[in-house]
Amino acid sequence: MHKLLLLFIASVLLNLALEAQSKKVSESKPNIVFILMDDLGWKDVGYMGSEYYKTPHIDRLAGQGMVFTHAYANAANCAPTRACLLSGQYSPRHGVYTVARPDRGASVNRRLIPVDNSQEISLDKITIAEAIRTEGYVSAAIGKWHVGHTPEEQGFTIGMDRDEMGYSRGHFDQAGAYLTDRLTDEAVDFITQNRSKPFFLYLAHHAVHTPIQAKDTLIEAYKKRETAGCHHNPTYAAMIESVDESVGRINSTLRKLGLSENTLLIFFSDNGGHGTFTCQKPLRGGKGMYYEGGIRVPMFVHWPGRVDEGTECNLPVISTDFYPTIVELAGAKAPVNYPLDGRSIVPLMTGENQMDREAIFWHFPAYLQSYEGLRDESRDTLFRTRPVSVIRKGDWKLLMFHEEWILDGGKERIDSNGSLELYNLIQDPGETMNLSDIEIKKRNELLKDLQEWQQSIQAPVPKEPNPDYIDKWSYRKR
Repeated sequence: MHKLLLLFIASVLLNLALEAQSKKVSESKPNIVFILMDDLGWKDVGYMGSEYYKTPHIDRLAGQGMVFTHAYANAANCAPTRACLLSGQYSPRHGVYTVARPDRGASVNRRLIPVDNSQEISLDKITIAEAIRTEGYVSAAIGKWHVGHTPEEQGFTIGMDRDEMGYSRGHFDQAGAYLTDRLTDEAVDFITQNRSKPFFLYLAHHAVHTPIQAKDTLIEAYKKRETAGCHHNPTYAAMIESVDESVGRINSTLRKLGLSENTLLIFFSDNGGHGTFTCQKPLRGGKGMYYEGGIRVPMFVHWPGRVDEGTECNLPVISTDFYPTIVELAGAKAPVNYPLDGRSIVPLMTGENQMDREAIFWHFPAYLQSYEGLRDESRDTLFRTRPVSVIRKGDWKLLMFHEEWILDGGKERIDSNGSLELYNLIQDPGETMNLSDIEIKKRNELLKDLQEWQQSIQAPVPKEPNPDYIDKWSYRKR
């Protein structure tokens, strides 16, 4: 008994020593834990108002940190957002505009030939991991990569995705192990093994992307719950709960290792929720649409002692902002002769209520066909989106649809060709009232800014008419 007591005391003292060493080594270099969700919508967590999905761990961390209510993904689907986030650049700089082919949907319904799409970040791009490596950071990309090459080729110390774990496209392996849990295991191991060094963990879950699969015990529990409006899918809800458990485990690991006060945890999603399984009301649309439901996403930051509890930021931020934020916190220098399109949000996290920029932008010179769900919220029933460029400036948002702009008279017929949509997002977050023919001065101001941005960044605009197009119906709802 006496021997066991001595062993226990020795174990406690060893853990305390390791925690003290960890804090001493890395206290000047904060750790970064970035948790990226796949297809999780702005309204798909409890702290954003869902009464059906259970996310107690996420809600608790959000309440102990800062919630960003106007956080945006750089695209309405996953690959381009990931490319923008990791490279720090808008899509026209790296060429990743969409997933796979840019000409999705029936050719007879597409009026323009879309711009070619890249499916990878070229190796000349400098990722976040490469930018902070000079400051002694060890980095891991665990989970969905989806931007070509490998994480190791792009500067990460460690890269691991479901293929290396024996998973196919689904969320269960042959032994029945759930992918979200396995990715979390790897993330916990990485944190534990590198607690004495400054680290950057990029944990990119495959959940809640299709196929919609979850653990049976959780599914059964949601079948017994009362649904809440358009949140009513038990399997989708169970997937979200597994992710919530993952976030809880990550936070618990940081606390046990004494790393919480020196770790910034960021929670974010790559695009809006899939309209077949969920919705984002009062926002319009979902994944694949450049209305708010497709690009505005849930986000919070948690950093005890550095970010005040229970705070909220209502300024627009976008995923290209993470690169300069992390570089600043790491004490690194921005890469030379390498343009970054975001702004550091460190001042926002510390209480400032302004940013050094007037607008944020999107550019999507491609097509995404429609799917079951939310067809009544898209611009037409055939596509979630057609080629479009977007600007948000202050409370205002302008969408320029290239088919009408290029083929139907452009500026000369601006009042009749339906190429522009203008919304005041504060007064009309659901984008129900197009003000482009009413607020003409504001429309022209945003249009000028958008076109100047397109020119400055050399954004390729599709201009070649599609010879396969058959104009046999009026596809656009007016």
